[in-house]
Amino acid sequence: MKYVLLPVLCLFVNLLPAATLEMTGESFAPMIYAHRNGRGRVLEMSDSSEILSRERRSAGFALLASDREGDREVGLTLKLVWPDGSESAVGEFPPLRLRKDRMLVRQFRLTLDDADLEKLASCDGTYNLLLLRLEAEFAGPDGKPLPALNGTAAVGFDRGMRPGFPKAEVVRRNGVPTLSVNGVFHPGIFGYVGWNWLTARQSIRDFGKAGFHLYEIVFQPWSLWKNGKLDVGELERKLNSQIVSVAAQDPEAMFFLRYWLYVPRDWSKFHPGEVIRYDDGSSEIPLLGGPWAHASYASVLWREEYKRVLRELIARLEKGPYADRVFMVRAGYGNCGEWNGFGYHQNKFPDYSPQMQAAYRMWLKRRYGTLDELNRSWKSSFADWSLIDIPSRAERLAGEGTLLRTSSGSGNCGDYYRFFSDYTVELIGDFGRTVKEASGGKLLFGVFYGYFLHHLTGVPYHSLDSGHYAMGKLLRLPEVDTVCSPYNYHRRERAISIGMPLESIKHHGKLFLAEMDLPTHLADAEKYHGTAGESFSCDRAEADTMTLYRRDFGRVLTWGAGGYWYDFAHGWYEFDAFRKFITDAARIGRAAVNGDMRSIAEVAVILDEESVFSISLHSGEWAKQLRETLGCTLESAGAPVDFWLASDLGAAVKRGYRLLVFANRFRADPETDRILAGFRGTLLLLGPEEALPEHACPPGRCLHAPAGLSAGAVRGVLDKAGVHRYGGAENFFVYANASYLGIWQPEGSREACVVTLPAPARLTDAGSGEAVSLNGRSFRLPPSERPRFRLYRVENQ
Repeated sequence: MKYVLLPVLCLFVNLLPAATLEMTGESFAPMIYAHRNGRGRVLEMSDSSEILSRERRSAGFALLASDREGDREVGLTLKLVWPDGSESAVGEFPPLRLRKDRMLVRQFRLTLDDADLEKLASCDGTYNLLLLRLEAEFAGPDGKPLPALNGTAAVGFDRGMRPGFPKAEVVRRNGVPTLSVNGVFHPGIFGYVGWNWLTARQSIRDFGKAGFHLYEIVFQPWSLWKNGKLDVGELERKLNSQIVSVAAQDPEAMFFLRYWLYVPRDWSKFHPGEVIRYDDGSSEIPLLGGPWAHASYASVLWREEYKRVLRELIARLEKGPYADRVFMVRAGYGNCGEWNGFGYHQNKFPDYSPQMQAAYRMWLKRRYGTLDELNRSWKSSFADWSLIDIPSRAERLAGEGTLLRTSSGSGNCGDYYRFFSDYTVELIGDFGRTVKEASGGKLLFGVFYGYFLHHLTGVPYHSLDSGHYAMGKLLRLPEVDTVCSPYNYHRRERAISIGMPLESIKHHGKLFLAEMDLPTHLADAEKYHGTAGESFSCDRAEADTMTLYRRDFGRVLTWGAGGYWYDFAHGWYEFDAFRKFITDAARIGRAAVNGDMRSIAEVAVILDEESVFSISLHSGEWAKQLRETLGCTLESAGAPVDFWLASDLGAAVKRGYRLLVFANRFRADPETDRILAGFRGTLLLLGPEEALPEHACPPGRCLHAPAGLSAGAVRGVLDKAGVHRYGGAENFFVYANASYLGIWQPEGSREACVVTLPAPARLTDAGSGEAVSLNGRSFRLPPSERPRFRLYRVENQ
């Protein structure tokens, strides 16, 4: 049905310099999720998925409206806002007639003429894509304004420049890998996330105003598959609307895309032999709201089909109107697209599919060369490769009550987990090469991977089955530019712990991105488990959560890494204290571009991937103790700490650390012994003594301790090793690099704390710029009844 504008409306249209707008249809539909979130009335404009150009002068958009309380009438007025900020009145449209518990969908079409094109051609802009906005005003029967969930529809215009992708690089600057886009460096936290097809528009306006202009868009394209095939054109249209939506709020917006490699729910009907088989014989799990059979990691059909789709999408992007705004693609599979397996939430072990079985046997042949060599290593007697199966549930769960596997079949289990991590990284590399080849090397490629410490606690169904223990191999892949992880979800009110070999990541020239998804006091407390932890009182929720956000920003900054805030597009950041915070954070970040961001830690933790494969799936208590020691207790003793892979031990030793802490050295390794022979500091080996290899702890400069260490024991070790501690208070976390110092006290302090710098320096408050009065190398922090974080700029003298 097509509506013709009323004569009075045509009078308004004739007042326009050019553009015309018509209502092309109206219908009612069932209320969708966004219109069932508790609001009595929802009024929302949707952004256009069509991009205007000289050849395409017409684009559509929609208005969605719903009411939970009853039928009513709502007035509507629209105006057009041009890229230069000028406005054109469009007039009034027939009232919206809302029905109880139904969603009204009203379609509109904007059409440009030659005068519009000339007006747009005269607009200045950095990017090819220009944005027009149609702003709605809603009024009740009494004429009073009504609030809208979103009162603006955005429409993009292609200026015809055919811009191509920007120049994006990860380059070493001031001692650390740093993102550069078109020659502009982005240190510290630099991005904000839009979730699927949703946009927290006010938050984007706030980020843009503060000076942050990089955004991630999360794509879950399985919803666009029909009859087993992805409609890439529809995917492009969805991407159009999301890019336009964000860029309309921040005209300087640039994007990195997170692309999930999930198959649609009906994919298994077309390819029943290509899906994961779990240990109980099933192939479906109730993920994301329904039964779902996921493609096996080893499915060649899935891999090739998704590489083809990825190539096609990138080709469309490069030819598209906003190519100059897209600088990175991050491809992900596994649970939540983080390459960490499926089935563990359901207590299932994957993957017993024929494809995975064949891939495992092929890997074993490459590893051992001959069956005799495998049998010798495993102490087995297989007569043919075809007799070797993926370890059963019973084999995986063997060794109850032990930290290390000692039972029969342990060779098969250890090798299967070694294979699965290796294979996962091989897949990541293959998709990375696809992105690089399809974009001519112009797009950066990123990946979630390497959750070393925190996955260890996911026994028995997740730790080794996560596939996250081949980081050493991943860091040597030239296709990978960035590595990402959310920080640990365990007791976030105490510390920000990543549990990953961050210094190894930086050593190999990869940019680490921290996903900062801490809820604020505006989040749904039931769904997101509150805000800052149970220890914080409700009457100070905003103040306490902002303390944590300042802490998290300071932690990422002192890591010399990058990151982004992530509110799942739920509007968690729409309050004044957060707006002030991001304005301050942007100013600090701009100053950090010229600072030395290298680590100055005297303590390094060494994480051994190879030893992980000998760990029993009943090691949960040990893993929890280790997480507590390395994720909190060690860092609460008043000195900064670095994390490295054992495979990079040589590079770590050259840094001149005073203390090396071996988290899990459970294997003899002559190369490690050779490197440590030249180390003159103190060694600390964690874990049961019987699990340590012979001669792993030479006398004189080596200490041994269980995985669980008290705070007092940690301080004693640091003092024995001669490590500088900045303060002697309890729960005194120090986050420091060569240019910044952060002090975090999760419980505050009933007494004044003395902070002592390792060397003479000039100290200023990073936020206010005020100088800190020093007594030699020391200054005092007054008592505080609440948790507190302070961030300082350090200039060595």
